[in-house]
Amino acid sequence: MTFAGSFRARTLLAVFSATLALTTGLLLGEFAVRYRERHRTTVPGSTPLLFYRHSRLGHALVRNYDYFGWIHVNRQGFRGASVPLDKQPGTLRVMAVGGSTTFDDFVTRDEAAWPARLRFWLRELAPNRPVEVINAGTPGYRVIDDLIRLETDLYAYRPDVIVLYQAHNDLFAALQEASREPLETDRPFEVPAVTPWAQWLKRHSLLYGKVTERLQIANFRRRGRAVSLDRDAAHERSLRGLESGARQFERDVRLFLTVAGTLGSRVVIPEVVEVSGVGVEEEPDSAIQRMWSSSVPSAPPEVVLAGYRRFNAVLHSLSVQFSVPFIPTESFGLKGTQFYADGDPIHFNDRGADRMGHAMAEALVASGALDVPNRPAAVR
Repeated sequence: MTFAGSFRARTLLAVFSATLALTTGLLLGEFAVRYRERHRTTVPGSTPLLFYRHSRLGHALVRNYDYFGWIHVNRQGFRGASVPLDKQPGTLRVMAVGGSTTFDDFVTRDEAAWPARLRFWLRELAPNRPVEVINAGTPGYRVIDDLIRLETDLYAYRPDVIVLYQAHNDLFAALQEASREPLETDRPFEVPAVTPWAQWLKRHSLLYGKVTERLQIANFRRRGRAVSLDRDAAHERSLRGLESGARQFERDVRLFLTVAGTLGSRVVIPEVVEVSGVGVEEEPDSAIQRMWSSSVPSAPPEVVLAGYRRFNAVLHSLSVQFSVPFIPTESFGLKGTQFYADGDPIHFNDRGADRMGHAMAEALVASGALDVPNRPAAVR
């Protein structure tokens, strides 16, 4: 063998060995992260394999999917056990609609999510009224996404009552958008191109999903810290974004209420709760201040709390205009870190979800919000 041939052979062998070592390492990493996800004792928090790219909504929940025993999405795309398209005669169908705080990512099982606890407590409080509760929350969704979903697939389940629990994602999106420099482009909101291999990895590799999510979170926090270095400027930008976001939120909720009304469903609007408490103007606890700064780095904590007051005021105003039940939640007592996931100001733990479900059930029964005639099955 010539020197050149020997060199090529050694090079190919080295490339093959490196490729084999890399592949083996990735496979071992994939096995390890899946094993940990299956056997961990704490709630996963991030669940990348639970989602797929949706043509209208950007992302949606993979149907009929079990995430390592922690979360189950049924064949209709709802969290928990499957439900029939047509409900049983005489049964009141309640549908909880919202983002991750309705889906309840951080509870330990499907039955611990607050819509499931709402069903449990409604059956305790009103045992003579057959009721079912559908958890139609989807992490990351805003009101505009809920509206699209209402018109495309939720309407088919003909809910008697819709509990619209929304504001977190709309508020955070408004504050984040205000922190960005405006970009001149002739293709706003263009969907990024996705390579076939990246799409395959997102669908099949938990390791890839976990790593990319961590990188996205780190980048999100880095950009937030960068824009908040000038506190006065960040405060001013955040307030402008807050007001603009509140107006958009009002338009979106108004449209949702209009469409739901034409479909014959009664909408119930609860105030949105968070760790600092409903209506609080300033958070005195420095640890909770740091929690807000980590979760919403694009705006000072006092602006975030002002945002909750503003968005809840929008919900109350629209409930009056549309004559739909409004549920004040200050009395729910969901203030303090004991009701929320570690380091998280908005997502319930099991204790918080049970209190939310229990207090919501009491409020719905006391307000008469569930006193609606049962809707007949759809004629097809």
